[in-house]
Amino acid sequence: MAVGGIQSGVVLSLQLVEAALDEIAASVSLRALPEPSSHTALVVSGVESSEVARSLGRVLVGLLLGAVRCNVSLAAALLVGGADDREQLAGDVVELIGANNSFVTDGEILFRDTKRNAWLAEGLLHVLLVLQNRDPGELLGGRIHALRQMHPIPTQQGFDAVALYVRGDVLSLAIGESKASRLDGSGQLTQAAKIFKSLDSGDHLRHLRQELMALEGYLSTELAGQVANSVLKQRCYVPSIVHEVPFDARRDRVTLKDLTPPREHKRLLIIRLQDFHGFFDAVADAMREAVTEIVV
Repeated sequence: MAVGGIQSGVVLSLQLVEAALDEIAASVSLRALPEPSSHTALVVSGVESSEVARSLGRVLVGLLLGAVRCNVSLAAALLVGGADDREQLAGDVVELIGANNSFVTDGEILFRDTKRNAWLAEGLLHVLLVLQNRDPGELLGGRIHALRQMHPIPTQQGFDAVALYVRGDVLSLAIGESKASRLDGSGQLTQAAKIFKSLDSGDHLRHLRQELMALEGYLSTELAGQVANSVLKQRCYVPSIVHEVPFDARRDRVTLKDLTPPREHKRLLIIRLQDFHGFFDAVADAMREAVTEIVV
């Protein structure tokens, strides 16, 4: 393809990612539950439509290609074009989510449950954070200035999401932990709370500082001066639980109450699906289709 054709295709690809983000933003909503005193519970609805699944697949492919910068703006600089790049991306997508949605053997089922679904759930959390600035009062209560790129492989160690955002005039640190389980949402929330508790105890601080060093360059000079304080005093924990069988997110939870941040800085995302595996299958199909849509 000629250079001009590639450049034109890249622009169209970025427009496709932007339109997909618009579709998700228009369809997905968050509703706070009033009951818990241990945490803020946010019910996420509207994610299971075929339009959102298609759009989520497109955005996730765009994220793999760097279409969203760490400052949450869209960028075409790293988008690619041509048959060779398309083949490479197709291989990356298959490695992440599989060549199809057939999972029969124990090994295939284990891949689906611990890698594919886990990575797609993490991607959903990341996209919700990308969309945070369109309605800053919803998910975090402030505007994101820097968001770390999502993990490119399902089993990569580290926090699932790290963001620096401003609540009022204060820079705060959001740390997200994504879990996906059809049957055991409550147990997965307990596991996420254990990770946050280890952060309260001072574990992972060196790793966290490394994450922040990478994000600091996206901040203004004034905000960059608050980074150290945000690590120590202004944390927000965001467990995101994707599940099918309901659990009681309204009741107080000791595992969340015992965490250091105040109630409004412990923000549980409750993402209940009517068809757990069907949702992830649809998003996976959309990702595989998006390879030829995004890389032209």
